[in-house]
Amino acid sequence: MQNTFKNPYFNQIVHLLEYLENTQQPAMHKAAQAVADCLASDGIIHTFGCGHSGSVALEPFHRSGCFAAVDAMLDPGLMFQLGAHPGTALERLEGYSPIIFDRHDLRKGDVLFVFSNSGRNPAGVDAVLYAKKKGVLTIAVTAVKAHAPSKSRHSSGLLLKDAADIVLDNGASKNETCLTLGDLELAPISTIGASAVLHSVLFEAAQILAAKGVPPPVYKSSNAAGNDEYNTALAEKYKKRIKHLD
Repeated sequence: MQNTFKNPYFNQIVHLLEYLENTQQPAMHKAAQAVADCLASDGIIHTFGCGHSGSVALEPFHRSGCFAAVDAMLDPGLMFQLGAHPGTALERLEGYSPIIFDRHDLRKGDVLFVFSNSGRNPAGVDAVLYAKKKGVLTIAVTAVKAHAPSKSRHSSGLLLKDAADIVLDNGASKNETCLTLGDLELAPISTIGASAVLHSVLFEAAQILAAKGVPPPVYKSSNAAGNDEYNTALAEKYKKRIKHLD
């Protein structure tokens, strides 16, 4: 792909997408197959992240063009509603995310995506370890290359990339940014990388289901006539297992 953008941030996005396509295809295919297998068995796709990574966990939840069987495991304490600094402290508090997970319905055969750029904080590692005990397949989306030498804040010594079953690199830098201005580092890009990887995986999972003759359980736009009824019927199938769906 020839990069012709004059905007420096757009240029970096193009480079990021090229990196993801060239390096993450095998892992994304493995993740897509896991998602397809889960949905074909009426399982649930759980998503989890803290702070800005939580915005990626929210990306596919109750959204047109996305699977209805998505449980975004959201928590006000980790999403800054209770304050930014307390949110950071809770992400670093070992044992906090299992309390959140206890309020959700995780079962054997489900899939969990955990998003964390650094992958070193206890909330993400705890999430993976909790899910594994439930028989849930775990997928980490993190800055693998940037944080390979990082030290874990979890008592196990594990980074998120070491704990999860499947690992996807979001392609971001250690500081999440992609541009500099003097001695300043600006323009975070980790959310774009993580979202691109996530939606690529989910689309491939839909392709796998369709090829097997299994209708992908995807929401339609609520702005078109008749789709509200369709979406309501689809949500009815999953609402007993998805905490924030009602």
